[in-house]
Amino acid sequence: SSSSSKTILEHCQGEDYRKPTNTPCAQALGTFNNLRSEVMTAQILLDDCYLVSPGPGTQTDKSASASRKILSEEAVIVRGRRVKHPPPRVPLGCYSYTAYLSYFWANDVLTRDALGIKDGTVDEWVRCHSGDLPYAVDIGSSIKYHRNVTANGYRALVYSGDHDAIVPHLGTQAWVRSLGFPVVDDWRAWHLDGQSAGFTIAYSNNMTFATVKVGTLPVCVCGARGH
Repeated sequence: SSSSSKTILEHCQGEDYRKPTNTPCAQALGTFNNLRSEVMTAQILLDDCYLVSPGPGTQTDKSASASRKILSEEAVIVRGRRVKHPPPRVPLGCYSYTAYLSYFWANDVLTRDALGIKDGTVDEWVRCHSGDLPYAVDIGSSIKYHRNVTANGYRALVYSGDHDAIVPHLGTQAWVRSLGFPVVDDWRAWHLDGQSAGFTIAYSNNMTFATVKVGTLPVCVCGARGH
């Protein structure tokens, strides 16, 4: 709501949004996160992979068939080797269903044999590591690198999906604006097959920003000088 947004802007300046220290900020962020949990944040127009309001515990023939397929995929793995960290099961029509199946494909004995992985030398493949990768965050911002690249004559296209609530395009626009480059071609639509596919704005130093009508993380594509 507008009141929650106003409270966050007023009381959360300089706060760690994951662990806010003042009460008004924590309460406002709690309300916001509860509302955000009702949608799939990576693509707000798609169904959430995990039901936010589960229905009765009955299965249609279609969902039962999907479950049997999932069980058969799991059985392939169990026959070859016991998996340790199976991902949460998602519905067949879910946006991340292919990612779910990739876990079973990558850990299948036939796949590992095809990749030349000797038994016992490489542990189970996990698609996403949650905080257990051995690295330290020592680069707080990459803006200075973008400024250096573009100021040296390289063309840059920064694009961001306009349905992504994890890394919203407004944040991407903000850091692009922070470079301080003058606008040379103001906001306009760009088209694909006669339809608007997003909006774009061009800056000096060959920097272009565009929104794309999909859920995708922001990407910066840099090209050689003069190309």
